[in-house]
Amino acid sequence: MDPCLHEWDEQYHALVAKHLIAHPLTPTLYDDAVLPHGDGTWSNTRIWLNKPPLSLWAIALSLKTFGPEPWAVRIPSVLLSMVGVLILYALAAMLSDRRIAFWSALLFAVQGHLIELASGRTSNDHPDTFLVVFVLASIYAALRMAKDQTMRWALTFGVLTGLAFLSKSWPALIVVPVASAFLLRVQQSQRNRAMQCLIVGLLAAMLIALPWTWYTTTHFPEEAAITASAHWRHFTEGLEDHGRPWTYFWVQLPMINGELAPLALLWFFFLPFRKEPRKHAALLLWWLVPFIVFSFARTKMPGYTAISVPAICIILGSAIVEWSSLHSPTRTFRSMSRIGALALVLLPLRFSLDRTRPLEIVAPRYTIPQTLMNVPERTVVEYCSDPIAMMFHTSVAASYRDGLPSGAKVRYEALGYGFLRCAE
Repeated sequence: MDPCLHEWDEQYHALVAKHLIAHPLTPTLYDDAVLPHGDGTWSNTRIWLNKPPLSLWAIALSLKTFGPEPWAVRIPSVLLSMVGVLILYALAAMLSDRRIAFWSALLFAVQGHLIELASGRTSNDHPDTFLVVFVLASIYAALRMAKDQTMRWALTFGVLTGLAFLSKSWPALIVVPVASAFLLRVQQSQRNRAMQCLIVGLLAAMLIALPWTWYTTTHFPEEAAITASAHWRHFTEGLEDHGRPWTYFWVQLPMINGELAPLALLWFFFLPFRKEPRKHAALLLWWLVPFIVFSFARTKMPGYTAISVPAICIILGSAIVEWSSLHSPTRTFRSMSRIGALALVLLPLRFSLDRTRPLEIVAPRYTIPQTLMNVPERTVVEYCSDPIAMMFHTSVAASYRDGLPSGAKVRYEALGYGFLRCAE
């Protein structure tokens, strides 16, 4: 219910989604091709390919239904993340039992960083929410595929993996090693069938994901090349003041998941492998692969490892159940293990309340002058402190933080554009 769009990155996702209503296959930030725009960088370009389109299409549908309101931008992510709680419960119940599933789903539901993503409060926001939930759903389908070995679940796995790719591109491929861990644990006589299911699923994923890559490469080759180069530079350069040491995600882990989370993760890493190897290997891959891969990236942001959160929640849920029912002849040890189990719940909940502050009344961070709400469409606004929000909330042709050169203004006025200075 925050009354304003957040600057990084929700404003940009909202504006591109608003433009997608008119042209769903042409994602634009600055929509008017005649007016000046940037050199291809994601924050001032015209054709905007910084994120795949799935979350943006969903936001566009919400805006079309409810109007250009900040809360309408967040509806798809909020609803999808709520469905994610149910999917996580179902997945954890299949992997273990309903007690572990309950605590896993509870931790997922109150996870502060996920709530920030779904409500647009932190960078990468809605695309990351879609990625997390579709990866979670795809891994659930992979477990069903390994158990039932039917083409129905193979196709479901493939479609969901393709949708995860359309949410945030290559990080969605985490589902491949996790699904393989499930399938490699089947009996020897079922291996061929399991591999057939995996291949069918991956082919279905490619049919879902690759058309958009082909379309953008052929229709917007220059912008697609610039975007691909920028994505690779995240591994080789520290971009936009986000260059951080390789330890960044490991230091963030207890801050986001609770101070006892590292202890529970170490417990899971070393102790129960012999009891449930399939579950153990899949969850470890789901948790560790994103952490290890993105530790090599020079540019680091908290959302990069959000796809590991469901696995971490299941591991913590397992620790809660095991620690709270631990049998030990030492009374002190039993008491400590129960206190540890309680802390695994309370510490993430405290982090969630600290980050989201659900009872806080949020003051507006910007206001749109009433005089600009009903201006003609071919109006250009200069000297605006929130140009992206201005273009979202109004029908102006473009809005700029600075003014345009006088010679350029004369040319645009001859083309029928009017100019206004943003009075703030």
